[in-house]
Amino acid sequence: MPSTRSSRPWIPKPEFDSDLPLGAGIDFSDPNSPLAPFYLRTVHLVAVGLLGFFFVIATFFPLWHTDVWGHMRYGQWMVEHRAIPDREPFCPWWDGRIPFTQFYTLTQLCMYGAYAAGERLAGGDDLQQMAGGVEMLRLLHALLTTARLGILLAVFLRLSRSWPVSLLGVVAVSLLDLSNLAVFRPQTFGELGFALLLLPLSRPTLSRRALVLIPALLVVWANGHGSYVVAFVLLGAVLLGRLAELATSSEARVWPWRDSQTIRLLAALVLSITAVGLLNPYGFGLYTRTAALTSHSSLSAAVTEWQPLMFSWAKGWHWVFMFSLAAIALTQLASRRPIPPHHLAVLLIFGVGAAVQNRFVIWWAMLVPWVLVPRWADLAAHWPARLTPTPSIPSFRKTAVAVALLFAIFMWSGPAGWAVSGSPASIGSAVSDGTPWELAREINLPGSGEAAWTHEMEKVLQEHYPGKVFTGTIMATPMQGDYLMWALAPRVPVTYSFIHLFHPDYWEELGLVGRGDPGWADVLEKYRVNLLIVEAEYAAQLRGHLQKSTGWKILLDETGDSAGKRDPLTRQLIAIRINPL
Repeated sequence: MPSTRSSRPWIPKPEFDSDLPLGAGIDFSDPNSPLAPFYLRTVHLVAVGLLGFFFVIATFFPLWHTDVWGHMRYGQWMVEHRAIPDREPFCPWWDGRIPFTQFYTLTQLCMYGAYAAGERLAGGDDLQQMAGGVEMLRLLHALLTTARLGILLAVFLRLSRSWPVSLLGVVAVSLLDLSNLAVFRPQTFGELGFALLLLPLSRPTLSRRALVLIPALLVVWANGHGSYVVAFVLLGAVLLGRLAELATSSEARVWPWRDSQTIRLLAALVLSITAVGLLNPYGFGLYTRTAALTSHSSLSAAVTEWQPLMFSWAKGWHWVFMFSLAAIALTQLASRRPIPPHHLAVLLIFGVGAAVQNRFVIWWAMLVPWVLVPRWADLAAHWPARLTPTPSIPSFRKTAVAVALLFAIFMWSGPAGWAVSGSPASIGSAVSDGTPWELAREINLPGSGEAAWTHEMEKVLQEHYPGKVFTGTIMATPMQGDYLMWALAPRVPVTYSFIHLFHPDYWEELGLVGRGDPGWADVLEKYRVNLLIVEAEYAAQLRGHLQKSTGWKILLDETGDSAGKRDPLTRQLIAIRINPL
């Protein structure tokens, strides 16, 4: 009897199984699949999270009122004039006794480009555009900071071949450089260059490719920041250390001219010096101008970072230096191998540099982990097996988690707030409390301020100033002056922080005012100063003179206002001359 069933073959019901291949024959669970080399381990997730953490917090640091504003003003000038200035274009008090030198061309253009892009994206009124520019600057700072730490992670991996030890090295750099992470300056570009230079120097022998890339890096660096000289110092220190290794080696003697590392280090140094001398606006004269900058007496007298380390109980970079020396000593005591001569030479030269000048600590903070990471890897290799974590298995799941983590990192960052809300963070929260943007806006747009002191200023202008607008010049401390220079100069002359451009005599006169020394009023008359703005906590004597003077009115005095402004450097003292000169 014929069957009543259909003759169509039976087709099993599909079931979903994680072991079945997904798409294009790729099995995401197969360690031998074409995508397997791109799968991540748990330690890679930790690295993504660590770097993402630094990116996020960098986007939330308020833009500190450093020389960033003055540098942007130069970048704006170069864009508008399509040239590099050969004289000081914003201040009438530059007298030419010190030649004008533009050390920051590329960084100034980059910073202004970021700010201008933020202005265009934000649109709206002047405050909205300023907020957009500031947001882009903070993003640029975060990207540069994260890139530097990422490159240092690659450096430490090259030295140690250990992800955990390399991550420890990144944490060590961030702890040693903690006070510098929150401040965006052209120096940030130089720090990125320093990290890039450590990458080829972390090989046993310098590659041939590095003989081209190192000079190219130094040319870009020298046209962006005067700290390019530390690259020469680092190359020279490693070279001297290599010569010491050859001289003290217990193996068969190798003459320096037969040692490939010595020859390549020397070639990299000579080629870099030559390339920098040829490819900058001042030729080899850049070196004499750089030497003049470092020997400027007003810099070493007035700027803390140019002064020697002073050991005290107060906070400062001297503690970073002391803790790092302790870490070096403890690591060497525990390690089975001595620190090699080329690392010792680097520590000695940069350690002396840090003791002589505070600003060397920013390079020291990267060099100490660079020297110690190989020792830490050696120590980790000799740990008991029970203390050594078992390497995790790479998987597609962990790779997917990393992608999700990157998305979360972006959503937690400052730029995400702009993307979601449609407007950047307000100026009040985006810039530091010490930024005198309200003062500049009141001068440009009288009556625009809402604070009580701006109403007092408007009243003085209406009663005593021709046309009811501010005339004359502004004398400010370097930190206060840079934003005013960005917002007002050259229409309103203002003193600002480019100390290296002006003769020490000029800064000595301004110092009389800041200290309230005899002759302070004469200096103000000489420069036709009708407005003063200084850090209130450091101008007690000047404040006393202004309070007694019938020709001046104090508009704002934030002395002791720790509740309103925690950092003393942000508390302002603003005074206006009642009858303008």
